[in-house]
Amino acid sequence: MKIIFLGSGGAFTDYRVNYQNNAIVETAGGPVLIDCGVTACQSLRELGVHPTEIIATLFTHLHADHASPEQLIWERFYGGKQGLPAFLKTRLVAPASLLNPLEQSLKPFVDIYTDAEGQIQDNGTAALIDFERCNSVIIHDVRFRFFRVPHVTSKKIDKAAFGIEIDNGRSRVLWSGDTTFAPEWIIKAAQDPRVSKIFHECLFAPAFKGTVHTHWQELQSLPEEIRQKIVLMHHTMVPEWADISLFGDAARRHQVFEL
Repeated sequence: MKIIFLGSGGAFTDYRVNYQNNAIVETAGGPVLIDCGVTACQSLRELGVHPTEIIATLFTHLHADHASPEQLIWERFYGGKQGLPAFLKTRLVAPASLLNPLEQSLKPFVDIYTDAEGQIQDNGTAALIDFERCNSVIIHDVRFRFFRVPHVTSKKIDKAAFGIEIDNGRSRVLWSGDTTFAPEWIIKAAQDPRVSKIFHECLFAPAFKGTVHTHWQELQSLPEEIRQKIVLMHHTMVPEWADISLFGDAARRHQVFEL
């Protein structure tokens, strides 16, 4: 299994330094995107991957750095490797709690479009997008399973947010998405001998009231054998004072992980 980071930055990353925390998972049938932020297409271009090559896009939650697929949709439809439109639909995959509101938010952007015959239409979300609502999906040789994580939560509100288990039958990795510190699932995953890596978000700023992320100090509380399976992501830039040897690695823009 190969995972390629488009970027490992947060929502407010400086694009000259990093891109948003999205990645490609290679499958036997082509590349699958994990999240699609506003910097995704630029990063794909730099990696030499044309948007028409993406066979599916999975989402962890609805924030702009993770769920902004408008440009991807248009580039797959009106763009092409030879300069002519490919007119391809875009497959978007996630639990219904994410795809239902995402579909509604996309309507003002893609419903009105010009089709392959030059006719103006008003059914773009149906004609240009395949919405696949599921909690688990097999895409060629890789199984993706969504699991809930706490991101923006209170006693009354729990914004839908998911991590993803990625399994090709030989190797299994966990992708946290954006989450506050939830050590129970991390420890359980790390104890699975088939789990080779846990890609987990990390904010290097000190924890603050109202945070919706996991902080460096919190992850340090995990046992060493668990930390060594963790690859930090969503950090934008690793500060000089941070000792990354305490963990397995810290992802960088365009870094490739062979698993």
